[in-house]
Amino acid sequence: MNVEYNTFLNKRPVFNTVYEQNWKSLYAFAFNILRDKESAEDIIQEIFIDFWIRMEDTEIQSYTAYLFQAVRNQCAKRLRYKKLTTFELDILDESLQLIEEEEITELTKEHLIEEVSQKAHEILPEKCRAIFMLRFYENMSIKDIADYKKLSVSTVENQINKALKLLKNQDTYYLKLLAILIVCS
Repeated sequence: MNVEYNTFLNKRPVFNTVYEQNWKSLYAFAFNILRDKESAEDIIQEIFIDFWIRMEDTEIQSYTAYLFQAVRNQCAKRLRYKKLTTFELDILDESLQLIEEEEITELTKEHLIEEVSQKAHEILPEKCRAIFMLRFYENMSIKDIADYKKLSVSTVENQINKALKLLKNQDTYYLKLLAILIVCS
């Protein structure tokens, strides 16, 4: 029997187990970031193909953590090709670093929106909250908000940054994931 064939047989059960245990949550994770079914499916397929190829050559402590990190990186790479502003890319980069993969499958976009909305009403100053709500709940662009409010783009960005910082002190995960969902939808 060929050595390569034996290796194939030995890694197949491990791969199948890892695949069955993780593909649904990985897909949900990718979909929540990208908000695009086909892109999420493509990334999951690419991740598992790469995982199959690297299984024997890479020492992996936790398959789940490894796969979530791979999905997170691929989603970030895919989003960079979209036409996002530098400001939105900064939010995205910071957000992707803070997401805990175990929590992602338990949360829905609606839950996150409600959570952040409550915190925003509790702690943000009125002007800051109004701009934050237009950006994240009305999906208005920064330029559109500036025009609507008769403010400079930098003032709008500063107010959004202020809101993000204030909310970040309250609950980083919810805010950052919401930022990703809104920026990428």
